[in-house]
Amino acid sequence: MALLDRQLVRACAWFVVFAVSVALTWWSMGFAWLALLELLLGALLTGAFLFHALDVKPWAGVPQGRLARWRDPVPLTWRRGLLRLLPALAVLAMLGMALANLADAPGPLRAGGLGLIGLGLWAFALHRHLLRRLLAFNVIGTGIFLILMGLVGERHPAAGHGLVVTGLLVALLGTALGALLIRRLSALEVRSAHGAAGAERGGA
Repeated sequence: MALLDRQLVRACAWFVVFAVSVALTWWSMGFAWLALLELLLGALLTGAFLFHALDVKPWAGVPQGRLARWRDPVPLTWRRGLLRLLPALAVLAMLGMALANLADAPGPLRAGGLGLIGLGLWAFALHRHLLRRLLAFNVIGTGIFLILMGLVGERHPAAGHGLVVTGLLVALLGTALGALLIRRLSALEVRSAHGAAGAERGGA
């Protein structure tokens, strides 16, 4: 839902729900610290940056520029979706073959991680809206974290925790940078539109 809902505010809300479900997954597996960090970094802070990119705040006015409509205006077609699915499937097949020889990796974590990476790659290739690509980036990161914990979590839990915590911090910083860039592009677009309108009025 976070990757496919074209209403952008609702898609960000779905991502927060997704992050909370990931935290509950870590908790059910006995990784309490990862669950708490996922709630803090993945749901709370990442969600805040995503909503900041859309200028969703109680005191915010009507959005302008490329955020003037909180709905992705680019139409999605089955043909375009299938064509852009092929590269994601190719990458997913290569990852699957690479992990096939690692018999120690738990099946559910490996399968879940591969599924999330595949969905994220497909959504990143399919969508043009920058915020939707930012959502896909975060979903890909979660898939990588699941695979990392599947590979080293049971044998070396401390190393697995360290890798996932580092990944969460990198993903949070990437999301923050992406959100700020989206807001900056929107501000530049609004300024350009106002400048063009002023020039037209001056010419008239």
